[in-house]
Amino acid sequence: MGASDLGQIASHPNVVITALCDIDSGRLAEAHKSYPGARIYQDWRKLLRLERGRLDSVHVSCPDHMHAPIAMEALRQGLHVYCQKPLTHTVVEARRLTEMAQKSNLVTQMGIQNHSGKNYRQALKVFQTGITGPVHTAHVWTDRPAGWWPQDVERSENTDEVPQELDWNGWLGVAPKRPFVKGAYHAFAWRGRLDFGTGAQGDMACHLMDPVPWFLGVRHPLHVTSAGPKPNQESYPEWSQVSYHFGATSRTSKEGVNVTWHDGGRKPEELLRQFGFTEKVYANACLFIGEKGAFLTSPYEPCIFSPHQGTPATPTLPEVPDVNHWHEFVQACLQEGKTSASFDYSGPLTEIALLGNVALHFPNQKLLWNAKDLKFHNNTDADAYLHKPYRKGWEVRGL
Repeated sequence: MGASDLGQIASHPNVVITALCDIDSGRLAEAHKSYPGARIYQDWRKLLRLERGRLDSVHVSCPDHMHAPIAMEALRQGLHVYCQKPLTHTVVEARRLTEMAQKSNLVTQMGIQNHSGKNYRQALKVFQTGITGPVHTAHVWTDRPAGWWPQDVERSENTDEVPQELDWNGWLGVAPKRPFVKGAYHAFAWRGRLDFGTGAQGDMACHLMDPVPWFLGVRHPLHVTSAGPKPNQESYPEWSQVSYHFGATSRTSKEGVNVTWHDGGRKPEELLRQFGFTEKVYANACLFIGEKGAFLTSPYEPCIFSPHQGTPATPTLPEVPDVNHWHEFVQACLQEGKTSASFDYSGPLTEIALLGNVALHFPNQKLLWNAKDLKFHNNTDADAYLHKPYRKGWEVRGL
């Protein structure tokens, strides 16, 4: 994702890449070939220190556990920040980054490029016609992890020699120290592991649950409950199901809206059949159910509407202009427009996803969420999963 983000940002005509950083010197060398004028670093802390006054923005594309430390330090130095999803590794980190971005008045954007994509923006226009009526239920699902990375695995007892090109201590960063194991963490196997990633929900909820706060105008859930298996000491389970309840808005029923997340390839099959979604059911999607019918939206396919009595069909899709999510960020930095996924929006979206991961540790227990005070009304044990200690020497002011 770092290579993709770098290429997209650099394709803007007003961008100059002045510095590159990667804990893997091999990958860094490959990137440097495309931007030979950039200064190179293996330690992001050194980059921010030595490049002070020579940067306008920082772009964070690395494992989840290092998003908040790098983004927070960049904001503290007065730099605009583009950060990959999920915005952070913990709920508290998401709130602190949101607050810092608001105080600093800097430009921020989370890397949910689907938010700018045509399918979602067309779906929003259709939804705003009132096609569903007030929404009382939503289901969101993904096929991940689907072999992309391991979950429900134990920690390896092996210890391998660290490759010469890899700064393993820097890769671990704020996470607890552990030995390097070839193929277990770097470069992509980390996502399902508690110390580094946020599992399938952290990976995909910021894309697929995006329409819930965006279309419905909800922000913080009132309670959250997991009905799936617990994580083990090392990694997230192979599948999960998490239910949320949000209070009412002008676009929901008077009782609010119930939202259920499904991952591991599980979907609300019976409900989909009930609304006639049998020919082709998207592998990654969000389904809204309202007084007038069901509305299926996905970042990868066009939206479909199914009335309570009738056949699913693709509505007439409005024309929407192309928007480059990365260039939108650059333009906002140049004081031309605003970002659509600023931390003010994407911070609370990330909180929703990560609260689901907290609930996984307490199956079948309704956790009553106190968003204002960042704690649960009824479970102090769950509060411990809202944040984490940073490894000594890696503390970051503000987190």
